[in-house]
Amino acid sequence: MMGLISALSIFVLWLSTLIAAFTYVHVATPVGILKYIWLILLIQFLYVGLFITIHDACHGTVAPGKPQINLWLGRIFALMYGGLSFDMLKRKHSHHHGFSGTDADPDFHAPDQASFLAWLTRFFKNYISLKQILLMCGVAQILMHVLNIPEINVLAFWAAPSILSILQLFYFGTYLPHRKSESGAFADQHRTRNFSISYAASWLSCYHFGAHHHTHHLYPAVPWFQLPVILFQNGIKSKVTSTSKKSVF
Repeated sequence: MMGLISALSIFVLWLSTLIAAFTYVHVATPVGILKYIWLILLIQFLYVGLFITIHDACHGTVAPGKPQINLWLGRIFALMYGGLSFDMLKRKHSHHHGFSGTDADPDFHAPDQASFLAWLTRFFKNYISLKQILLMCGVAQILMHVLNIPEINVLAFWAAPSILSILQLFYFGTYLPHRKSESGAFADQHRTRNFSISYAASWLSCYHFGAHHHTHHLYPAVPWFQLPVILFQNGIKSKVTSTSKKSVF
């Protein structure tokens, strides 16, 4: 039940905040948007939460034991997030868990070419399609020319937070936990790690999926909001490797 409550709460907050930004924020010039940076960041954070909910739906943890609810919430949220195919995401995420850190992993980048930009480029190619881009361009046209939402509002409160959330998810949820460390060693076949930051930073960065990424790979059936406590259950704390706070930031 908590997974479903969490999912619906994030969705309602995301949608209502977006509607409020479209309806009540009036900006005359691009410079005027600076005083609404806080709102852009809030919407970005909710976009991240929307995608984390999609991710949990891939694992069936939004509504445990109710596959059709997971499936359709995942499909609706993926479409709303950025015109994504939930079925494609679920298939590729299954490969990520099954073949983590190998050539068969869609999130993986060859270690000898694992710069941030090269890895990000491959990530985009694997998950972003021309069809999706055209769909979102069409949605933007509807927002601006049918619903008469000012162009600057669409760019600042819809397009920018969405793109920034992708970068945030990639950096904290894929690049940091899966990149090779200075020692080059991972704890096990999952080829990932946890990293040590505060609870608040863990939540704000990637809803705990970055800082507790190894834990997630060990226990994929655990929803995002339970990841911080799972370290202290089942005796797994000693199995989880961490990087220093300095190496993360």
